[in-house]
Amino acid sequence: MNATARIHLFGHPSKTAHLQLAVYPGWARIGRTLAFFFGWIASTALTLIFTLDPFVASLPFTVGAWLVYRRWRGRYRVHEFRGACPRCDQQLAVPPGSKIDLPCSLVCYGCHFEPELIV
Repeated sequence: MNATARIHLFGHPSKTAHLQLAVYPGWARIGRTLAFFFGWIASTALTLIFTLDPFVASLPFTVGAWLVYRRWRGRYRVHEFRGACPRCDQQLAVPPGSKIDLPCSLVCYGCHFEPELIV
C-alpha cells in the first residue's frame, strides 16, 4: 500500500513523505505475539529453575514482557520510507522491514527533535 504521509512537528510546517507499507493481518500479529509470549514464559521458568533466584529470573521476565509488547504493537511493516525533518530538513530513517503503528514517532539525529509520522 502506497501512502502519502505527513511529518508533523509542533511549531513547524508539516512536510510530506513517501511511505510504502503492508498491513499485517490480525492472525499474523496474534501468532507472532503468542510465539514471543511462550518464549518469554519458557525463558523465565528455565532461569528460575536453574538459578533458584527470583532476582535473576526478573531479567528475562522484564525483557520478555517488553519484547511481547513490541511484537503486538507493530501493525504495519515498512517497505520504503522517504521524508525529511520539518525543522532542519535532514533525511529521517525508518529501515525497511520495521514494524510500526501510526502515528509513529521518529527521531531526527540532526536537531534531536521527535517529529511524528501521520498518514
